[in-house]
Amino acid sequence: MKSDSESSELKIPPDLCLDSPLWHFAGRYWSRSGAQTAALALQTRGWSVTDILCGLWLALQGCHFSGTDSVAVTAWRSRVTEPLRQARKAISKNNPVTDRARNCIAQGELEAEKVELALAYRALNRDNRSSDSLSEHAVKTLALENLQAAAPEKAMDNETGSLLDTLTTELQIFAEEEQRTW
Repeated sequence: MKSDSESSELKIPPDLCLDSPLWHFAGRYWSRSGAQTAALALQTRGWSVTDILCGLWLALQGCHFSGTDSVAVTAWRSRVTEPLRQARKAISKNNPVTDRARNCIAQGELEAEKVELALAYRALNRDNRSSDSLSEHAVKTLALENLQAAAPEKAMDNETGSLLDTLTTELQIFAEEEQRTW
C-alpha cells in the first residue's frame, strides 16, 4: 500500500520559471564534455547532478550552497526524474524495436530535469542572495566548497576528488570564457 506522500500529486507552482538563469547556465556548462563526463561519473556514485549544477552556479554568483535540497526538489527527483532515468536505462540502446520508446523517455527525463532545476532555482532565490564579486581563484575555491556541501557522503576517495577538480577547473575556464563574451 502506498503512503499518502507517494500517491498524492506533486504540487508544482503554476508560475514556476522553467527558463531561469540556472537552466541557461546548466545548458552552457553541460556542453563542456569534461564537465558532463565528471558530473555523470559522480551521479553513478550517488550524487545529484542538480546539486552539482546548483553548487557551481552559486559559486559563480559568489554564494555558498548549503547542500540541502528543498522538499519540492527532493520529491520531484524521487518521484519523477529518477524513475524516468531508471526506465531509460532499462531499455538497451540501438535497438530499432525500442529506440523510439527510449528516446521519448529520454526527452521526458530532460523535461523532468528542467522542472527539477526550476524548483531548485526557486528555492535558491529564496534562500541565498548574498553575492560578492570573486577572483577566478576564489570562484574555484567556493565551487569546491559548494560541491563538498552537495556530496552525498562527506568522505571522498581520490577518484571523487579528481572528478571535483575537473568540475571546478571546467567552471573556472567557463567563467573566463563567459567574461570574454560580456
